[in-house]
Order: sequence, then C-alpha cells, then structure tokens
Amino acid sequence: MDFDVNLMRDDRCTLVRVHGDIDVVSRERFEAALFEVVETGEPMVVDMREVTFCDSTGLNAIVAANRRATEHGTTVALVALPPRVQRVFHITGIDKFIPVYDTLREALGDLPSTSRP
Repeated sequence: MDFDVNLMRDDRCTLVRVHGDIDVVSRERFEAALFEVVETGEPMVVDMREVTFCDSTGLNAIVAANRRATEHGTTVALVALPPRVQRVFHITGIDKFIPVYDTLREALGDLPSTSRP
C-alpha cells in the first residue's frame, strides 16, 4: 500500500496526517516527519485514521518522537487509531504513556495552552 505523510501547522499544534502502512519501508520518511515537527517545539497531533498497518518499526518511530518531544518540553498525541492499529498500541502499552484520542477535537481540547508574546 502507498504511504504518505502530510504536515499541517496552525497556532496550536502541527497535525501530522498519515496514510497507508507504517512499516520498515516507510519508517524513515515517517520518523523524519515526526522529528521535523518535534524540533519546532510545537505540540504534535498524529492523525492515524488512514493508517492501514503499523509494525514495530512504526511503533519505535512514535516512541522515539515522543521521547524527543519530552526532551524539548512538548507533547505528542495520537488520534483516530483504526481498531487493528489501536490493538497493537494497547498490547504494547504505548497507549499508557502517549495519549490516544478518538477525535481531533478531543486531542486539541487537551493540548497545553501556548501563550505567545
């Protein structure tokens, strides 16, 4: 399956929209996009509604991005995991330390307030 990742920035966060399989073939591109956002210091919301598969390399990319985000004092949230993908996050326990939301509205509502000069 084709893979695509798009970044959409606004005042509150960067939305990372992912489409297709997150696996060994797409991991490098996926991880590069996540790290690019983390380096900005802005909160990141990863919309996974169109993810069809996520293997351990994809999980590792998300965990690594979350670790870097924490080091940069920012946050990562995941949105709309398909049941098959959500199951992997639950089994591995990743959903215990990276917030997972059903909707983008819920994720945005829980973002920390960013006060800019």
